[in-house]
Amino acid sequence: MVRHPIADARHVVVGYELRFGGTIDLGDPAMDAKATSALLVDAFGDIGLETLAGRHPAWLTIARNFLVEIGPPPVRPDRAVLQIKAYQAQDDLLVILQQLARSGYTIALDEYSGQTGGSVDELMSLCSIVKIDISTIDAADLPGVLRAPKMQGALLVATEVGDHAAFDRCRALGFTYFQGDYFAQPRLFKARGVATAGLGSLRRLSELTAGDVSFEDLERIIASDVGLSLKLLRYVNSAFFALPRTVNSVREALNMLGVRTVRRWATVMAISSIPDVPDELVALALRRAHMCEILAGSALPEERETLFTIGLFSVADALLDAPMGEVLDSLPFSEEIQAALMRREGPKGELLAAVTAYERGEFPTLSVPGSPVPSLAGAYRAALEWADEAGRAIA
Repeated sequence: MVRHPIADARHVVVGYELRFGGTIDLGDPAMDAKATSALLVDAFGDIGLETLAGRHPAWLTIARNFLVEIGPPPVRPDRAVLQIKAYQAQDDLLVILQQLARSGYTIALDEYSGQTGGSVDELMSLCSIVKIDISTIDAADLPGVLRAPKMQGALLVATEVGDHAAFDRCRALGFTYFQGDYFAQPRLFKARGVATAGLGSLRRLSELTAGDVSFEDLERIIASDVGLSLKLLRYVNSAFFALPRTVNSVREALNMLGVRTVRRWATVMAISSIPDVPDELVALALRRAHMCEILAGSALPEERETLFTIGLFSVADALLDAPMGEVLDSLPFSEEIQAALMRREGPKGELLAAVTAYERGEFPTLSVPGSPVPSLAGAYRAALEWADEAGRAIA
């Protein structure tokens, strides 16, 4: 299972769609109800809705047979949006959806592409949200597809929004919410180069990620930036670290936690301080970093640290609104790290490719000969919880 954020026009997350892997397709109208039920119960019982979606509602695709034979999923109406695929629905499903709507459930029509007539219109009338995959519809046809849901007053969600140009088009057409990879992509500018607001952050990141940084260097780098110093001290004194006593200075933090730990978190702080970066993008960077680190298995600490860095900087182009090549030109990374980030080459690049494929819901397999590593599913789950907790601490 993976979660995909749904955000508003300001890139603020409003919910998470849960997508499941394996042979089960929750969107199949003929899906076996018992299998769907077992999957949902296992997911909510094993992982927990709080871990999966936090304070946001979980958006769940529910099979027709599940609703007809079993009823609503085991989640409160205010904690879920029920997604129903757009198809010719039978009367038994329409009756159940009417009951769910009266009970307070929010219902979304998923994968709508302009179908009209008969039970599709009845199905839409029960849905306050309509989701449209913009990657499957020509741009010229999109206004016509939106006509019926707009007349109904439905909230429009654009899915598979691949870049900021598509996001801007959808926003202009009247979409309220957006889902896709656009927020993890850099904006395109006529003049190449790192955005002005990110230059100071890039210089700071370059100093922090230098391979030969010493105790004294790290203390100087952090102490010279008052904002970074304050954020770091607030963070190390948070419940995330649960230290036995209060840390009052950067030097004290270095002595207590060590250079490697402090440098890691100073780097995270510098990234989170870049202006106008969506919180979900920072969360994505943290999740990838920890997932890569977990999948290093029993590797040496240096290897685990390298993989953490690769995961963290895999969204550096989006963070700094610049091509990845130009960002890397300003950072003191080895050829191995650059090859992994730019071209997904080498063992570390292949691991990063598997991580990014998994979070897209492709659910690949990953094997490291001679090295027992956790499963991608286990690593994702652990990274999800860790990144959410870390994100709350650095906010």
